[in-house]
Amino acid sequence: MDEIDRPFWAFDLKQDYRHVEDILVLPWTEFRFNPLKPPENVPPRRWAQVFAEVFGHATALLSGSKNYLMKKIIELYRLYNLFNRNSPPFPSLHELELLVKKDGINFVRKQADYRDTLLNRLESMNLVAGTVFDCSQGYSVEELLQEDVVFEFDGLSRDVQNFLMEILFAYVYEYRLAQNQRGEGLNHVFFLDEGKRIFSVYKERQDASGIPEIDELTAKMREFGEGLVVADQEASKLTDSIKANTYTKVLLPTAGRKQFQAMTEAMNLSERQAEFAQELDTGEAIIQVGSRGPVPVKLTNYQLEKEVTDRKLEKRQRNRWEQLSYEPRKTTQSFDDKIAPGRSEEVPDREIPEDPTEVDLSNEADRLLKDVIENPFKPLTDRYQEFSSSYKGNKAKNKLVDQGVVIERKVKNSENRKLLQLTEKGRDHVEQNTDLDPEHEGRGGIVHRYWQQFIRDAFEEAGWHAFLEKFDADVYVNMGNTELAVEVAMGDNPREIKHVEKHLEKDFIVWIASRNKEIQEGLKQRMQEQGLNPDQVVFRLLREFLNR
Repeated sequence: MDEIDRPFWAFDLKQDYRHVEDILVLPWTEFRFNPLKPPENVPPRRWAQVFAEVFGHATALLSGSKNYLMKKIIELYRLYNLFNRNSPPFPSLHELELLVKKDGINFVRKQADYRDTLLNRLESMNLVAGTVFDCSQGYSVEELLQEDVVFEFDGLSRDVQNFLMEILFAYVYEYRLAQNQRGEGLNHVFFLDEGKRIFSVYKERQDASGIPEIDELTAKMREFGEGLVVADQEASKLTDSIKANTYTKVLLPTAGRKQFQAMTEAMNLSERQAEFAQELDTGEAIIQVGSRGPVPVKLTNYQLEKEVTDRKLEKRQRNRWEQLSYEPRKTTQSFDDKIAPGRSEEVPDREIPEDPTEVDLSNEADRLLKDVIENPFKPLTDRYQEFSSSYKGNKAKNKLVDQGVVIERKVKNSENRKLLQLTEKGRDHVEQNTDLDPEHEGRGGIVHRYWQQFIRDAFEEAGWHAFLEKFDADVYVNMGNTELAVEVAMGDNPREIKHVEKHLEKDFIVWIASRNKEIQEGLKQRMQEQGLNPDQVVFRLLREFLNR
């Protein structure tokens, strides 16, 4: 039993693991990770190559774009002087995006295509991932390797999910390799459901992309004490590498001849053994260990009540989350000299850059898109009720996301609703091909606009006159003898201080409603640096407005 009593990491795409006791659950909204910080003792130049390969595989970049990416990473490392030291600060993906954006466009056609393609991926990833990459140094991977950790990536786009899973996998391997942790037996286990997302046979067979880095790692991980459990209902879509390098194979009752045949071939079952396997019932399996013969087994039915809501999860895990430390984003003088004044926190909320591919939507996707425009703050679950089944609603949503027309965002309110935000490409499609009006009230992304509306409605329910964007305030409230300006702060941004300063000059009462206390403290510090007294402003958390 001691041999299998080892810490594990599980990548959870459906909120399945949070119901298990005594594990650290990290929803992506609580996760902080800087993929550009090399693992301990890994040279920056080596990590630049690994990162470029993994990012390219996860986001379907071809060799030319991957090579351009690696050059920009090395340039960024030089601006941070990482070739002469290996200590904070480290650049984040946000700084990489700014560096690529700053790059001149007087290239030959091919180079311009590489730049534009990479910029499209980076802007999309930084936009969708929220605060995940907003750090110079994230949570200690070395410390997390000592715990049972579930990474919840539900709500992120497919590319971001794939990238996070692959880069964490690569990070652990490079860390083990650098520490020379060979031949120590089993140290740690990865659990990966929907394995085809990472180990995709289609990507493995794309000659133009080269052999995926993740395939190379799979063959090497075992020597460094890393176990890998991969599951999928569609075995035919798994890479040949993962099927060849798996020591233990388990065949459960399988629907579909193609998937069944893929497993029987991987296990090298005889015709008679395959006939027996076809009769497997629920709770039965065929297991093959190494080169030994396959053995039929009965599995224990593990009962688990799935009743942990987001609110219960936060209550259970909040203390553990607060014990995890990270370093906020910092830059070097050489980077500022190269990029200034185009710092990311000083620019407006971004949209995903235009994708040149044409939009081709089904009737169901068109119907969902219309609902997104007419009811921007409607929860995704409610949108599915407009379809004959949740499956069809989800299929329509995936079509919009895959076509780059919308992105998914999550609002942490009493019900943790998922919203769909129209992209620039989606807005162009609507304007050119429909009679709908894609304009909206409020500013910024869909989550920011949601809270603007929510706070305005809360004041109106209390009997006051409240408006969006009046006097350049996110929410302006007229209380008769007094006037209130509310700023919704989704991040620790300098522009919030500029707005506050203008409101104070008009003798408004000023509130700042922020997502968490870290943002509050950052804004208070910025106010002090600008010579403003934080006591002049009332700071509120967004969740306080839920009890209206």
